[in-house]
Amino acid sequence: MSVKSIERRLCSGFYDMAWLNLAAGIENLPDAEDSENASAEALRGEWLSVALPVAKTLAGEEADDLAAGTEKLLALRERIAASVEALARCRAEATVLRKALARRAAGEKTVVPVDTDDEVRSLLARIFAGNDPMMMNLRVQSMVSAFPARITKKRFYDMIAGYLSLYNGQEDGYGLESFCYRIRSAAAIGEDVGVTDEAVSEAKAVLAKASELAVSEATDGAEEMSETLDRLCGTLDANIGLCESIVRCINPMAAIGILSGVQEDLAKDSSVEKELCPAVLAQLSRAAGEEVDEASYERLAAAAHDAMERFFEPLSVMTEQETGRLQSAIDAMDDETAAAYIPVMKAARLMSTSAFASLSEEVSPKVTPEQVDACRDELYAQLEARFEGLPKSLVREWMASVLSELPVWFENRSEVMEYMLAALRGCRTDGERRYAISELRKSL
Repeated sequence: MSVKSIERRLCSGFYDMAWLNLAAGIENLPDAEDSENASAEALRGEWLSVALPVAKTLAGEEADDLAAGTEKLLALRERIAASVEALARCRAEATVLRKALARRAAGEKTVVPVDTDDEVRSLLARIFAGNDPMMMNLRVQSMVSAFPARITKKRFYDMIAGYLSLYNGQEDGYGLESFCYRIRSAAAIGEDVGVTDEAVSEAKAVLAKASELAVSEATDGAEEMSETLDRLCGTLDANIGLCESIVRCINPMAAIGILSGVQEDLAKDSSVEKELCPAVLAQLSRAAGEEVDEASYERLAAAAHDAMERFFEPLSVMTEQETGRLQSAIDAMDDETAAAYIPVMKAARLMSTSAFASLSEEVSPKVTPEQVDACRDELYAQLEARFEGLPKSLVREWMASVLSELPVWFENRSEVMEYMLAALRGCRTDGERRYAISELRKSL
Protein backbone atom coordinates (compact mmCIF):
# COMPACT_ATOMS: atom_id res chain seq x y z
CA MET A 1 0.00 0.00 0.00
CA SER A 2 1.42 3.40 -1.00
CA VAL A 3 2.00 6.21 1.50
CA LYS A 4 -0.64 8.29 -0.31
CA SER A 5 -3.12 5.46 0.12
CA ILE A 6 -2.35 5.25 3.83
CA GLU A 7 -2.71 9.02 4.12
CA ARG A 8 -6.06 8.91 2.35
CA ARG A 9 -7.43 6.18 4.64
CA LEU A 10 -6.07 7.91 7.72
CA CYS A 11 -7.54 11.29 6.79
CA SER A 12 -10.92 9.69 6.14
CA GLY A 13 -10.80 7.79 9.43
CA PHE A 14 -9.70 10.79 11.47
CA TYR A 15 -12.33 12.95 9.80
CA ASP A 16 -15.14 10.67 10.95
CA MET A 17 -13.53 10.14 14.37
CA ALA A 18 -13.32 13.91 14.79
CA TRP A 19 -17.05 14.30 14.13
CA LEU A 20 -17.84 11.55 16.64
CA ASN A 21 -15.54 13.04 19.30
CA LEU A 22 -16.90 16.52 18.68
CA ALA A 23 -20.52 15.44 19.12
CA ALA A 24 -19.64 13.50 22.29
CA GLY A 25 -17.45 16.31 23.64
CA ILE A 26 -20.13 18.96 23.36
CA GLU A 27 -22.74 16.69 24.93
CA ASN A 28 -20.43 15.91 27.87
CA LEU A 29 -19.35 19.52 28.40
CA PRO A 30 -20.18 20.54 31.98
CA ASP A 31 -22.53 23.46 32.48
CA ALA A 32 -20.87 26.75 33.45
CA GLU A 33 -24.03 28.55 34.50
CA ASP A 34 -22.96 28.94 38.12
CA SER A 35 -23.16 32.68 38.77
CA GLU A 36 -20.30 32.40 41.27
CA ASN A 37 -17.96 31.06 38.58
CA ALA A 38 -17.67 34.08 36.32
CA SER A 39 -14.37 32.97 34.79
CA ALA A 40 -15.93 29.66 33.66
CA GLU A 41 -18.85 31.52 32.08
CA ALA A 42 -16.44 33.86 30.28
CA LEU A 43 -14.33 30.99 28.93
CA ARG A 44 -17.36 29.07 27.74
CA GLY A 45 -18.66 32.18 25.99
CA GLU A 46 -15.30 32.83 24.32
CA TRP A 47 -15.15 29.27 23.00
CA LEU A 48 -18.71 29.39 21.66
CA SER A 49 -18.04 32.69 19.88
CA VAL A 50 -15.21 30.97 17.96
CA ALA A 51 -16.77 27.51 17.54
CA LEU A 52 -20.28 28.46 16.40
CA PRO A 53 -19.18 30.29 13.22
CA VAL A 54 -16.97 27.31 12.32
CA ALA A 55 -19.87 24.91 12.86
CA LYS A 56 -22.11 27.05 10.66
CA THR A 57 -19.44 27.03 7.96
CA LEU A 58 -19.22 23.24 8.13
CA ALA A 59 -23.01 23.01 7.89
CA GLY A 60 -22.98 25.28 4.83
CA GLU A 61 -25.05 27.96 6.54
CA GLU A 62 -22.33 30.60 6.24
CA ALA A 63 -19.50 31.01 3.76
CA ASP A 64 -16.88 31.76 6.41
CA ASP A 65 -13.19 30.91 5.99
CA LEU A 66 -12.70 27.46 7.53
CA ALA A 67 -8.90 27.84 7.61
CA ALA A 68 -9.17 31.12 9.54
CA GLY A 69 -11.69 29.59 11.94
CA THR A 70 -9.39 26.63 12.54
CA GLU A 71 -6.48 28.95 13.35
CA LYS A 72 -8.68 30.80 15.86
CA LEU A 73 -9.58 27.49 17.49
CA LEU A 74 -5.90 26.50 17.79
CA ALA A 75 -4.99 29.94 19.20
CA LEU A 76 -7.74 29.57 21.81
CA ARG A 77 -6.47 26.06 22.61
CA GLU A 78 -3.00 27.47 23.26
CA ARG A 79 -4.39 30.17 25.55
CA ILE A 80 -6.49 27.66 27.49
CA ALA A 81 -3.42 25.42 27.89
CA ALA A 82 -1.57 28.36 29.51
CA SER A 83 -4.54 28.92 31.84
CA VAL A 84 -4.60 25.26 32.83
CA GLU A 85 -0.87 25.42 33.56
CA ALA A 86 -1.40 28.39 35.89
CA LEU A 87 -4.47 26.83 37.53
CA ALA A 88 -2.62 23.54 38.08
CA ARG A 89 0.27 25.33 39.79
CA CYS A 90 -2.23 27.07 42.06
CA ARG A 91 -3.86 23.69 42.74
CA ALA A 92 -0.52 22.12 43.72
CA GLU A 93 0.32 24.99 46.08
CA ALA A 94 -3.17 25.00 47.60
CA THR A 95 -2.93 21.26 48.28
CA VAL A 96 0.42 21.53 50.08
CA LEU A 97 -0.61 24.56 52.13
CA ARG A 98 -3.95 22.96 53.03
CA LYS A 99 -2.22 19.86 54.38
CA ALA A 100 0.35 21.89 56.31
CA LEU A 101 -2.29 24.10 57.96
CA ALA A 102 -4.72 21.25 58.63
CA ARG A 103 -1.90 19.20 60.15
CA ARG A 104 -0.94 22.14 62.35
CA ALA A 105 -4.52 22.64 63.54
CA ALA A 106 -4.94 18.90 64.17
CA GLY A 107 -1.78 18.90 66.24
CA GLU A 108 -3.40 21.23 68.78
CA LYS A 109 -6.40 18.94 69.32
CA THR A 110 -6.67 16.32 72.03
CA VAL A 111 -7.52 12.92 70.56
CA VAL A 112 -7.42 9.30 71.60
CA PRO A 113 -3.75 8.17 71.54
CA VAL A 114 -2.69 6.41 68.36
CA ASP A 115 -1.20 2.91 68.35
CA THR A 116 1.28 3.57 65.55
CA ASP A 117 2.26 -0.06 64.94
CA ASP A 118 -1.35 -1.25 64.72
CA GLU A 119 -2.30 1.58 62.40
CA VAL A 120 0.63 0.88 60.08
CA ARG A 121 -0.24 -2.84 59.89
CA SER A 122 -3.84 -1.92 59.01
CA LEU A 123 -2.71 0.59 56.37
CA LEU A 124 -0.26 -1.88 54.86
CA ALA A 125 -3.04 -4.43 54.44
CA ARG A 126 -5.11 -1.87 52.51
CA ILE A 127 -2.19 -0.68 50.38
CA PHE A 128 -1.23 -4.21 49.29
CA ALA A 129 -4.77 -5.59 48.96
CA GLY A 130 -5.54 -7.37 45.68
CA ASN A 131 -3.20 -8.55 42.95
CA ASP A 132 -2.99 -5.45 40.75
CA PRO A 133 0.59 -4.04 40.90
CA MET A 134 -0.50 -0.78 39.27
CA MET A 135 -3.13 -0.15 41.96
CA MET A 136 -0.60 -0.98 44.68
CA ASN A 137 1.86 1.53 43.23
CA LEU A 138 -0.85 4.21 43.14
CA ARG A 139 -1.68 3.51 46.79
CA VAL A 140 2.01 3.75 47.73
CA GLN A 141 2.20 7.14 45.99
CA SER A 142 -0.90 8.26 47.92
CA MET A 143 0.85 7.19 51.11
CA VAL A 144 3.91 9.28 50.27
CA SER A 145 1.81 12.40 49.63
CA ALA A 146 -0.23 11.90 52.83
CA PHE A 147 2.79 12.19 55.16
CA PRO A 148 5.43 14.94 55.43
CA ALA A 149 8.72 13.62 54.04
CA ARG A 150 10.98 12.27 56.78
CA ILE A 151 14.19 12.08 54.79
CA THR A 152 17.15 14.43 54.64
CA LYS A 153 17.32 17.04 51.93
CA LYS A 154 20.48 15.34 50.59
CA ARG A 155 18.64 12.03 50.25
CA PHE A 156 15.76 13.88 48.55
CA TYR A 157 18.07 15.42 45.94
CA ASP A 158 19.97 12.16 45.45
CA MET A 159 16.72 10.39 44.61
CA ILE A 160 15.86 12.99 41.96
CA ALA A 161 19.37 12.76 40.50
CA GLY A 162 19.12 8.97 40.38
CA TYR A 163 15.96 9.06 38.28
CA LEU A 164 17.36 11.80 36.04
CA SER A 165 20.36 9.63 35.23
CA LEU A 166 18.06 6.94 33.80
CA TYR A 167 17.29 9.23 30.85
CA ASN A 168 20.94 9.56 29.82
CA GLY A 169 21.39 8.23 26.27
CA GLN A 170 17.70 8.17 25.33
CA GLU A 171 17.22 8.81 21.62
CA ASP A 172 14.36 11.26 22.18
CA GLY A 173 14.61 13.79 24.99
CA TYR A 174 10.86 13.84 25.57
CA GLY A 175 11.13 11.44 28.54
CA LEU A 176 13.60 13.72 30.32
CA GLU A 177 11.45 16.79 29.61
CA SER A 178 8.37 14.98 30.90
CA PHE A 179 10.12 13.94 34.13
CA CYS A 180 11.33 17.48 34.84
CA TYR A 181 7.85 18.81 34.09
CA ARG A 182 6.29 16.45 36.66
CA ILE A 183 8.79 17.55 39.32
CA ARG A 184 8.16 21.24 38.63
CA SER A 185 4.40 20.72 38.64
CA ALA A 186 4.50 18.91 41.98
CA ALA A 187 6.51 21.80 43.45
CA ALA A 188 4.30 24.45 41.76
CA ILE A 189 7.37 25.76 39.91
CA GLY A 190 6.96 27.50 36.60
CA GLU A 191 7.32 30.75 34.77
CA ASP A 192 4.51 33.26 35.03
CA VAL A 193 3.07 33.13 31.52
CA GLY A 194 1.05 36.30 32.05
CA VAL A 195 -2.33 34.57 32.45
CA THR A 196 -4.83 37.10 33.74
CA ASP A 197 -7.87 34.84 34.14
CA GLU A 198 -10.07 35.83 37.04
CA ALA A 199 -9.86 32.33 38.53
CA VAL A 200 -6.04 32.49 38.59
CA SER A 201 -5.98 35.99 40.10
CA GLU A 202 -8.45 35.04 42.82
CA ALA A 203 -6.54 31.84 43.63
CA LYS A 204 -3.23 33.70 43.91
CA ALA A 205 -4.76 36.19 46.35
CA VAL A 206 -5.97 33.37 48.63
CA LEU A 207 -2.65 31.52 48.34
CA ALA A 208 -0.69 34.63 49.33
CA LYS A 209 -2.63 34.85 52.61
CA ALA A 210 -2.38 31.10 53.21
CA SER A 211 1.36 31.08 52.55
CA GLU A 212 1.91 33.94 54.98
CA LEU A 213 0.02 32.05 57.69
CA ALA A 214 1.83 28.77 56.94
CA VAL A 215 5.27 30.40 57.09
CA SER A 216 4.44 32.15 60.37
CA GLU A 217 3.70 28.75 61.97
CA ALA A 218 0.77 30.34 63.83
CA THR A 219 -2.03 28.02 64.93
CA ASP A 220 -4.77 30.67 65.13
CA GLY A 221 -6.76 30.60 61.92
CA ALA A 222 -4.95 27.52 60.57
CA GLU A 223 -8.04 25.30 60.50
CA GLU A 224 -10.24 27.97 58.95
CA MET A 225 -7.66 28.69 56.25
CA SER A 226 -7.22 24.98 55.49
CA GLU A 227 -10.99 24.76 54.91
CA THR A 228 -10.80 27.82 52.64
CA LEU A 229 -8.03 26.12 50.68
CA ASP A 230 -10.09 22.94 50.45
CA ARG A 231 -12.90 24.92 48.81
CA LEU A 232 -10.37 26.64 46.56
CA CYS A 233 -9.09 23.24 45.39
CA GLY A 234 -12.65 22.31 44.45
CA THR A 235 -13.07 25.52 42.46
CA LEU A 236 -9.73 25.05 40.72
CA ASP A 237 -10.61 21.45 39.86
CA ALA A 238 -13.90 22.64 38.34
CA ASN A 239 -12.13 25.27 36.24
CA ILE A 240 -9.43 22.85 35.10
CA GLY A 241 -12.12 20.31 34.25
CA LEU A 242 -14.06 22.85 32.19
CA CYS A 243 -10.89 23.91 30.36
CA GLU A 244 -10.09 20.30 29.50
CA SER A 245 -13.68 19.67 28.36
CA ILE A 246 -13.57 22.69 26.07
CA VAL A 247 -10.23 21.61 24.60
CA ARG A 248 -11.71 18.17 23.95
CA CYS A 249 -14.26 19.99 21.79
CA ILE A 250 -11.69 22.27 20.15
CA ASN A 251 -9.36 19.40 19.20
CA PRO A 252 -11.74 17.46 16.93
CA MET A 253 -13.20 20.64 15.40
CA ALA A 254 -9.69 21.87 14.58
CA ALA A 255 -8.80 18.42 13.22
CA ILE A 256 -11.83 18.62 10.88
CA GLY A 257 -10.57 22.00 9.63
CA ILE A 258 -7.01 20.76 9.11
CA LEU A 259 -8.08 17.58 7.33
CA SER A 260 -10.48 19.51 5.09
CA GLY A 261 -7.50 21.56 3.97
CA VAL A 262 -5.48 18.42 3.23
CA GLN A 263 -8.17 16.64 1.21
CA GLU A 264 -11.10 18.75 0.09
CA ASP A 265 -13.37 15.82 -0.87
CA LEU A 266 -13.30 14.08 2.52
CA ALA A 267 -16.96 14.86 3.12
CA LYS A 268 -17.87 12.77 0.09
CA ASP A 269 -16.39 9.63 1.72
CA SER A 270 -17.60 10.36 5.25
CA SER A 271 -19.89 7.84 6.91
CA VAL A 272 -21.04 10.17 9.68
CA GLU A 273 -20.78 13.83 8.66
CA LYS A 274 -24.32 14.06 7.29
CA GLU A 275 -25.69 12.66 10.57
CA LEU A 276 -23.41 14.53 12.94
CA CYS A 277 -22.98 17.97 11.38
CA PRO A 278 -26.59 19.05 12.08
CA ALA A 279 -26.39 17.55 15.60
CA VAL A 280 -23.18 19.46 16.36
CA LEU A 281 -24.65 22.73 15.08
CA ALA A 282 -27.79 22.20 17.18
CA GLN A 283 -25.68 21.39 20.26
CA LEU A 284 -23.56 24.52 19.89
CA SER A 285 -26.54 26.74 19.10
CA ARG A 286 -28.34 25.48 22.17
CA ALA A 287 -25.25 26.01 24.36
CA ALA A 288 -24.98 29.57 23.01
CA GLY A 289 -28.57 30.30 24.06
CA GLU A 290 -30.05 30.25 20.58
CA GLU A 291 -33.54 28.82 20.20
CA VAL A 292 -33.54 25.21 18.98
CA ASP A 293 -36.67 23.15 18.33
CA GLU A 294 -36.75 20.49 21.07
CA ALA A 295 -38.21 17.70 18.91
CA SER A 296 -35.65 18.37 16.18
CA TYR A 297 -32.86 18.45 18.75
CA GLU A 298 -33.86 15.09 20.22
CA ARG A 299 -34.00 13.54 16.75
CA LEU A 300 -30.53 14.85 15.88
CA ALA A 301 -29.10 13.71 19.22
CA ALA A 302 -30.49 10.21 18.66
CA ALA A 303 -28.87 10.06 15.22
CA ALA A 304 -25.55 11.12 16.78
CA HIS A 305 -25.74 8.39 19.43
CA ASP A 306 -26.56 5.81 16.79
CA ALA A 307 -23.54 6.87 14.72
CA MET A 308 -21.28 6.60 17.76
CA GLU A 309 -22.43 3.06 18.51
CA ARG A 310 -21.96 1.93 14.92
CA PHE A 311 -18.69 3.59 13.94
CA PHE A 312 -16.57 4.53 16.96
CA GLU A 313 -14.86 1.21 17.73
CA PRO A 314 -13.99 0.15 14.15
CA LEU A 315 -12.73 3.66 13.38
CA SER A 316 -10.55 3.64 16.51
CA VAL A 317 -8.89 0.38 15.46
CA MET A 318 -8.38 1.51 11.87
CA THR A 319 -6.90 4.92 12.72
CA GLU A 320 -4.49 3.40 15.25
CA GLN A 321 -3.18 0.95 12.65
CA GLU A 322 -2.92 3.54 9.88
CA THR A 323 -1.23 6.11 12.16
CA GLY A 324 1.51 3.58 12.93
CA ARG A 325 2.00 2.83 9.24
CA LEU A 326 2.16 6.48 8.26
CA GLN A 327 4.58 7.31 11.09
CA SER A 328 6.88 4.46 9.99
CA ALA A 329 6.79 5.76 6.42
CA ILE A 330 7.51 9.34 7.57
CA ASP A 331 10.48 8.15 9.67
CA ALA A 332 12.05 6.73 6.49
CA MET A 333 11.62 9.98 4.52
CA ASP A 334 13.94 12.94 4.26
CA ASP A 335 12.78 16.08 6.08
CA GLU A 336 11.58 17.88 2.95
CA THR A 337 9.37 14.97 1.84
CA ALA A 338 8.07 14.33 5.36
CA ALA A 339 6.99 17.99 5.69
CA ALA A 340 4.04 17.27 3.38
CA TYR A 341 2.53 15.03 6.05
CA ILE A 342 2.80 17.47 8.97
CA PRO A 343 -0.89 18.51 8.76
CA VAL A 344 -2.02 14.88 9.00
CA MET A 345 0.21 14.20 12.01
CA LYS A 346 -1.07 17.39 13.65
CA ALA A 347 -4.57 15.99 13.26
CA ALA A 348 -3.31 12.72 14.78
CA ARG A 349 -2.06 14.59 17.85
CA LEU A 350 -5.32 16.49 18.15
CA MET A 351 -7.13 13.15 18.12
CA SER A 352 -4.86 11.56 20.74
CA THR A 353 -5.98 10.77 24.29
CA SER A 354 -3.94 13.72 25.60
CA ALA A 355 -6.14 16.83 25.37
CA PHE A 356 -3.12 19.17 25.46
CA ALA A 357 -0.73 17.16 23.27
CA SER A 358 1.92 19.43 21.74
CA LEU A 359 1.47 20.22 18.05
CA SER A 360 5.15 21.06 17.63
CA GLU A 361 7.05 18.94 15.11
CA GLU A 362 10.39 19.40 16.84
CA VAL A 363 12.02 16.19 18.08
CA SER A 364 14.29 16.52 21.09
CA PRO A 365 17.83 15.31 20.40
CA LYS A 366 19.48 12.34 22.08
CA VAL A 367 19.99 12.98 25.80
CA THR A 368 23.62 13.55 26.78
CA PRO A 369 25.25 13.41 30.24
CA GLU A 370 25.78 17.17 30.00
CA GLN A 371 22.07 17.69 29.37
CA VAL A 372 21.14 15.53 32.36
CA ASP A 373 23.55 17.49 34.56
CA ALA A 374 22.10 20.80 33.34
CA CYS A 375 18.54 19.62 34.11
CA ARG A 376 19.63 18.44 37.54
CA ASP A 377 21.32 21.74 38.40
CA GLU A 378 18.33 23.74 37.18
CA LEU A 379 15.88 21.61 39.18
CA TYR A 380 18.01 21.86 42.32
CA ALA A 381 18.14 25.66 42.01
CA GLN A 382 14.37 25.89 41.47
CA LEU A 383 13.60 23.60 44.39
CA GLU A 384 15.98 25.50 46.67
CA ALA A 385 14.17 28.71 45.69
CA ARG A 386 10.87 27.01 46.56
CA PHE A 387 12.20 25.96 50.00
CA GLU A 388 13.92 29.26 50.81
CA GLY A 389 12.64 30.92 53.99
CA LEU A 390 10.15 28.15 54.77
CA PRO A 391 9.93 26.37 58.14
CA LYS A 392 11.08 22.76 58.13
CA SER A 393 7.52 21.49 58.48
CA LEU A 394 6.48 23.18 55.23
CA VAL A 395 9.62 22.03 53.40
CA ARG A 396 8.68 18.46 54.33
CA GLU A 397 5.23 18.95 52.81
CA TRP A 398 6.74 20.21 49.54
CA MET A 399 9.24 17.35 49.47
CA ALA A 400 6.40 14.84 49.93
CA SER A 401 4.52 16.40 47.01
CA VAL A 402 7.57 15.95 44.77
CA LEU A 403 8.36 12.43 46.01
CA SER A 404 4.81 11.30 45.22
CA GLU A 405 5.54 12.04 41.53
CA LEU A 406 8.60 9.79 41.40
CA PRO A 407 8.27 6.18 40.28
CA VAL A 408 7.83 3.99 43.35
CA TRP A 409 11.30 3.54 44.82
CA PHE A 410 10.50 1.10 47.64
CA GLU A 411 12.01 -2.32 47.09
CA ASN A 412 9.54 -4.29 49.20
CA ARG A 413 6.69 -4.15 51.71
CA SER A 414 9.07 -3.77 54.66
CA GLU A 415 10.50 -0.53 53.25
CA VAL A 416 6.98 0.88 52.86
CA MET A 417 6.25 -0.06 56.47
CA GLU A 418 9.45 1.59 57.74
CA TYR A 419 8.65 4.77 55.79
CA MET A 420 5.18 4.99 57.36
CA LEU A 421 6.50 4.26 60.84
CA ALA A 422 9.13 6.98 60.51
CA ALA A 423 6.53 9.45 59.23
CA LEU A 424 4.06 8.78 62.05
CA ARG A 425 6.66 8.66 64.80
CA GLY A 426 7.98 12.00 63.57
CA CYS A 427 4.64 13.69 64.23
CA ARG A 428 4.60 16.03 67.24
CA THR A 429 1.26 14.92 68.68
CA ASP A 430 -1.40 12.22 68.43
CA GLY A 431 -3.58 14.81 66.71
CA GLU A 432 -1.07 15.07 63.87
CA ARG A 433 -0.80 11.29 63.64
CA ARG A 434 -4.56 10.90 63.54
CA TYR A 435 -4.79 13.51 60.77
CA ALA A 436 -2.08 11.80 58.67
CA ILE A 437 -3.78 8.41 59.01
CA SER A 438 -7.17 9.92 58.14
CA GLU A 439 -5.75 11.63 55.02
CA LEU A 440 -4.23 8.37 53.83
CA ARG A 441 -7.38 6.32 54.47
CA LYS A 442 -9.38 8.76 52.33
CA SER A 443 -7.19 7.99 49.32
CA LEU A 444 -7.01 4.21 49.69
